[in-house]
Amino acid sequence: MIKKIHEVLTSHIKNNINTYFFLLLMYIGGISAGAFTVNGLSSLQRNELINYFQGFLELFKHQWVDSNEILRISIMDNARLVIALWVLGVTIIGIPFIYLLIGIRGFITGFTSGFIIYIIGLKGAVFTLLTILPKEIITVPCIIALGVNGIKFSLNIVKNKSAKQISKDSLKTNFVAYCFVTLFFSCLMLAGILVEAYISPVFMRMMIS
Repeated sequence: MIKKIHEVLTSHIKNNINTYFFLLLMYIGGISAGAFTVNGLSSLQRNELINYFQGFLELFKHQWVDSNEILRISIMDNARLVIALWVLGVTIIGIPFIYLLIGIRGFITGFTSGFIIYIIGLKGAVFTLLTILPKEIITVPCIIALGVNGIKFSLNIVKNKSAKQISKDSLKTNFVAYCFVTLFFSCLMLAGILVEAYISPVFMRMMIS
């Protein structure tokens, strides 16, 4: 079973390597833009964010964090993203917005990491590696795969329409496969969500104690 899944995933990546490359490029571009944006903040904006972050750390240090609440919030946030990617995939005009969503996700990661490093320097880099990177390593590949899945489905609709070869049966089969792939990668994302809820807070508390 595992071998079969590995073969399917390998074949999927090979067949869509260009789309994976450009989506990954979009994500990296978003990270770079987010990191550079930190340097472009005004002193007032920077001070407000510093006060907010320091207040968050103090609150986290002296109060018990409900991991179940973090889990709930993270599931809701990621579910919204998955649904957005799924909806964009079934709309022909959604392809540019899929790239945009991936770029925005990269921007958020880059800005958050860049700002933390800006505030506390080397310790911020370690903080980022321990609290943000573990989750991102799991969730980002899944998000990019969901983006590829959506783009592939949209392009198939366009291709079939232009060739006038589309049928209800083929459309239904492709749609079921599209939904199954979305569900598969959504389930994989749960591992990253669990890391964010139950493991990242442990490292965070170690860093600020």
